[in-house]
Amino acid sequence: MRILKIIGLSLIIISFGACKDPNNKLKEGPRSPGPNGPLSASDFNRDGTVTKAKMDEFITMGPERKVGLVAYFDEFDTDANGILSPKELPLVTPPFAFDGTDADGDGSVSKNEMKTYVKDRLYRQMGLEEFFTLIDTDHNLEITPAEMEAAHKNGQLPHE
Repeated sequence: MRILKIIGLSLIIISFGACKDPNNKLKEGPRSPGPNGPLSASDFNRDGTVTKAKMDEFITMGPERKVGLVAYFDEFDTDANGILSPKELPLVTPPFAFDGTDADGDGSVSKNEMKTYVKDRLYRQMGLEEFFTLIDTDHNLEITPAEMEAAHKNGQLPHE
């Protein structure tokens, strides 16, 4: 019984330690996936073109990619107070979904911090399926380098 209490206490300490974000990932943010954001990340074979199939596969690797970060935030703000607290953040999957969103480094993420974080990145505001459709201007289910460059020029896709 004593061992179970020690294990339980250890898990609580580990959980609270994770909430304090010792690596400061919530503040620092994710590594850049490449010059074209999620289009670079979903170009698995690095041929410069992103097909709808590639994007769909990339979306399945992170549930936040389907809905956008603000909507994903709402799913984990269980008390609907506009803040992802140290109690709520450990429930986020994948655990890195909100990396870079804690602007003040306090270990929690407010909805205002989230909105500031996504404002320059249209693809973080909406689901990637919707973003793909927006960038695929000829609607052939492929985003070419020319369409990526047009998206950069139109302000839809900043260079990472």
